[in-house]
This record gives sequence, structure tokens and C-alpha cells, in this order.
Amino acid sequence: MGDDGTGGAPVEIDADIADAIEGHKRFREDFLRDRAFFEALATAKQKPRLLWIGCSDSRVVPAQITGADPGELFEIRNIANSVPPANSFDDSVGAAIEYAVLHLGVDDIVVCGHTGCGGVAALVEGDSVGETSHLSRWIDLTRPAHALIKAAGVTGPARLDETAKAHVQFQIDNLMTYGIVREGVERGSIGVHGWLYDMREGRLLAYDPDDGQWRDLLSLGS
Repeated sequence: MGDDGTGGAPVEIDADIADAIEGHKRFREDFLRDRAFFEALATAKQKPRLLWIGCSDSRVVPAQITGADPGELFEIRNIANSVPPANSFDDSVGAAIEYAVLHLGVDDIVVCGHTGCGGVAALVEGDSVGETSHLSRWIDLTRPAHALIKAAGVTGPARLDETAKAHVQFQIDNLMTYGIVREGVERGSIGVHGWLYDMREGRLLAYDPDDGQWRDLLSLGS
């Protein structure tokens, strides 16, 4: 219940909105305890350390997975962590890539998929999203990965997650169609990384383009 601001009877607040209000209350308490940090964020130019291209899935939270503080990740999140090729139907991803590289000076780009991805599963399950919908056109970006895994003869429970891995690799190929990324990689000034978040195990896997293997990210730092 809440006052509508006009002096009338209290208005009902949707339970989900009420939960968000309570969450914001907790954030405000944290904000006031660490006010100097947040004021510095507000006054200084952002300087993120990674451009993170990941899935919109609400269960996959980049800052939580990487232990990042506010200001450390510049995020592009969409269904199935997709990167439409340059000069395709979408400008929003390209604009964010250009802004991150040209204006923020980001020199590492991560494309991160995840296990159990609904966007990847849509075609596995028969693509029932509608032939002319925005969603259908977007999901079609996963089709090359599906074709590759089908040709490889992968079936059963492993099919979805293997397709998610292949999709990450195809999105890296698409990322390289952007001149500022390709040229940066060729100069050695930009690193591009393919990762997969295993939701069941709480770990990140990293793709090694030299041998085509996926390895636990933590093993790369040991």
C-alpha cells in the first residue's frame, strides 16, 4: 500500500515493484555508507576494463560472475549474446562497440554465452517465436551454430550447450567484421575472448582458438 501523493486513499503497489522498492532501499543504505566511492563514479569519466557482450538472461549477472565493481564493465546484453555482423539490420550493438573502443578506450572484449540458454534453445525446440517477429529475426543469428553442431552429429543433452559454445565462436567471427575491432586485433591493441558461463557449476570456461578447446578460466591464471 502507498499514498498516491494527492491525499487520497493509499494505492496498491504491485508485488514485483514493491520488491524493487525494498531492493532500492537497501542500495540507498549501501550508497550512503560508501558515498565517496559513488560520488567519484559520478564525477569521473568511466573507464571500464572490459566490454562484456552477454546474454540478457536474468540468471546470468556479469558483475556477480566476475566480481566487478560499478564502472568496471561496459555491457551489451541481448538475447543469446549475439553480435549482428557490421552493416546488418542492427545498429545498437555496433554503436556500443564503437563507443567502448573509440571513446572509452576498452582494449578487451568478452563474448560470453551460458549453459541452458533459452535464445539458443529456441531453434532446437522448433522456433515457435513467429516467422516475422523481431524475436524470430534475432534468434536467426544462432542458426549457423545449430547447423555446425547438427553436422557434427551431436545429439542428446549435450546438444544445447555445445551449440551455445559454437554460437560464441560465430559471434566472435561477427565481431571481427567491425573494422575498429579487426584492426585493433591485428595491431595487438585489442584482445577478443570467448567465454561460457556454466550455470550448474558456477564457473567460466574460456575458448582457446589455438587448439579449439574450452578450459576453466581459472586455469589460465595459474
